[in-house]
Amino acid sequence: MENPDWKKRVFYSFGFLLFLYLFLLSLQIIKYSFSEIGPEFITFTLNNINELNALGIGWLLTLIMQSSAAATSALAAMNYAGIIGPIVLIFMVIGTRIGTTITALFTSLLVSAKRRDFRHGFEIGLANIVYAVPIAIIMFFIEYFFSFFSKTGNYFITLGVPFRLAFISNITIPIIQLIEILLPVYLLVIFGIILLIFSLKNITRFMINFLGEENLRKKINKYMKKKHLSFFVGFFIALILTSTSITITLLIPLVVSRIINLKKVIPYIIGTNLGALADVILGGLIVGKTALPAVFAYISFSVIGLLWLFNTDLLFKITKFISKKTFKISRKRAIFFVLLFVLIAIILSFI
Repeated sequence: MENPDWKKRVFYSFGFLLFLYLFLLSLQIIKYSFSEIGPEFITFTLNNINELNALGIGWLLTLIMQSSAAATSALAAMNYAGIIGPIVLIFMVIGTRIGTTITALFTSLLVSAKRRDFRHGFEIGLANIVYAVPIAIIMFFIEYFFSFFSKTGNYFITLGVPFRLAFISNITIPIIQLIEILLPVYLLVIFGIILLIFSLKNITRFMINFLGEENLRKKINKYMKKKHLSFFVGFFIALILTSTSITITLLIPLVVSRIINLKKVIPYIIGTNLGALADVILGGLIVGKTALPAVFAYISFSVIGLLWLFNTDLLFKITKFISKKTFKISRKRAIFFVLLFVLIAIILSFI
């Protein structure tokens, strides 16, 4: 695909700005509507959810919303409204980082390829799971035994850290008041969540169209030869696209076509998980200081993930072992693997 001409670039730029505004608007709608209905749900969520349930709910919510950033922002708004407490919030945020790994797995199932080539594509998503699960386990126990992430996040709040974009209210409240005339508060919650998912997907889509998808893949491939370059390419592409899962799935056709291999991709995956923090931070700025524990936990996940850079070979070997020796991945078995992934989230949410 050729690079778009200047008219298309202008169109994509306006599209990006429009959906960025809708993203801000959706978070304000969620924040406002949850504040209105919050008192009715406080008893349920604060008294009947344990740590594993919270982890599973964050995981399951991300499977539904297909974005850990969207799920985390929604959870931060629920925390602001008093629906969930700060400790439960941390375990949910950890769960969102596991849930977001499924997008690459879904994409690999849709790619047309021979059995062996299909396995190479599926291993991209599998490597992202191998990356995420140990970090989630480490953070789960640190929070469970020491409450480190919730206490640190609350400490930032008590310090009075300035964490709010006040002007966002000025450009969104008039629209919310208009929508409120048309929709009751319960439907406003649903509308806000749908708008959040829709806007985040289209922010990424318009940015990819602006840059040119084929052009983007060529540039990625060009700089994937060395570990540190692969890491920084993943970091900067995710920073631009504001999506971990989309940035990773861009590589699947390249891997299936044998243009690049899994070993070169692993540093890229680590960089991607660090780079795609912008929308979570922006979401936190809209919700305000009460979002600091969620934002801190989300960022901490990616920072801890940098430890994988010191042993990318181990991540590679574990992924290959699971793929070739344990599951002996075929398309049929890959589908069962994805279903198992979803089932675990459901079980954790309701045990």
